[in-house]
Amino acid sequence: MKITIIGTGYVGLVSGACFAELGHEVICLDINPKVIAQLKMAKAPFFEPDLNRLIEKNILKKRLKFTTSYFTGCKNNVLFICVDTPDDGAGSPDLKSLNSVLATLKDKIKNDAILVLKSTLPIGTNKSIAESMDKHFLSKNINIDVCSNPEFLKEGSAVKDFMHPDRIILGTPNKFSKLLLTEIYKPLKLSSNSFFYMSVESAELTKYASNTFLATKISFMNEVAQIAEKTGANIHEVRAGMGADKRIGSHFLYAGLGFGGSCFQKDMKALISFEKKNKIKNSIIAEALKINQNQVKLFLNKIKSNAGPNLKNKSFIIWGLSFKPNTDDIRDSIAIELIKLLSPNVKQLYLFDPKVTSDSLSCLNQYKNIQFLNTKYENFSSAHGLIICTEWDDFKSPKVQELKKLKDRIIFDGRNILDSKILKENNLSYIGIGI
Repeated sequence: MKITIIGTGYVGLVSGACFAELGHEVICLDINPKVIAQLKMAKAPFFEPDLNRLIEKNILKKRLKFTTSYFTGCKNNVLFICVDTPDDGAGSPDLKSLNSVLATLKDKIKNDAILVLKSTLPIGTNKSIAESMDKHFLSKNINIDVCSNPEFLKEGSAVKDFMHPDRIILGTPNKFSKLLLTEIYKPLKLSSNSFFYMSVESAELTKYASNTFLATKISFMNEVAQIAEKTGANIHEVRAGMGADKRIGSHFLYAGLGFGGSCFQKDMKALISFEKKNKIKNSIIAEALKINQNQVKLFLNKIKSNAGPNLKNKSFIIWGLSFKPNTDDIRDSIAIELIKLLSPNVKQLYLFDPKVTSDSLSCLNQYKNIQFLNTKYENFSSAHGLIICTEWDDFKSPKVQELKKLKDRIIFDGRNILDSKILKENNLSYIGIGI
């Protein structure tokens, strides 16, 4: 089948490469000529495991093409819209990019088409778009179906998530678009139980509700971790006991610095904004978001109380800058937030991340006591302690002899990934969360 993907960010590019891998002929469209030029050379503008391989493979097989031309992109009858909808600063999604795309499509579409919205959109947006399209194309005798097909791709495992999804959510207005979208996903060889057909409004809300629920689980465990610290309980043991209950499950029950990234906080704010506009009170969502926003401050207090009394003379190594492992994405990264809070209070910060480079961290340029490291054990003898902010696999089994080079031999584990028992047996101080 011939498919056009509009927008080559995380969702659009991964979806385009994976659809091509499934055998479809895919055109990825983006208005940024630099990005398209880079993609034509089989280089993704961001790091995502296995993505470059799929791009290169499917370019060679002539199943994947890239363009800046809407004229070219609109030759296909199935168009997936995957543009970014960031927080507008007031809690609602910013739809400027989406509206720009829709305005262009009204001018460029010349035949019947199916618009599939993968972007995360306020509930009711798909219906509004459908009404606008119907009104615009009625006199031209062109039929436009507008569908909702929210994505559930996790950065760091997006390709795997696409090729092996838990479910496919399809919000469709009629039987024709339902059958066509099912056919597009058919090469995944999913069972019939993997497809959930629903109204576009239900599909929109499913995406918001799913992300918000997962975020709430994280905030809940961080609150429980505070109780554990006051009582002598161990959050690892509590998680194991809770997670064994099939009704609860072990996923997203990890205490730590909290969640960052471009999705969870944005989606929670969008639902909170919707609740306020519709006078829905007693928001669990708002409280979960508040807990997450406070988590980094609690961790900063741990550092101050355990590494003090005078941090002005202290230097620290920070491991991990991305908001999660297996990505170079620093959007709303808790690590970056912590650095901004910590830098004015310390002598020096040494930063290391396996994928994030200093070139992408202009947001830290104002902090003059920051140095980027080339290797994770560099400058250990110059630092008083280690702070872990991202749970990269490469950080989970550090060399004890290297850790002993730290002047104060203290480790602040913001992701609870180290074995505190081994560290303490080697006369290293360990500060985790809920432990």
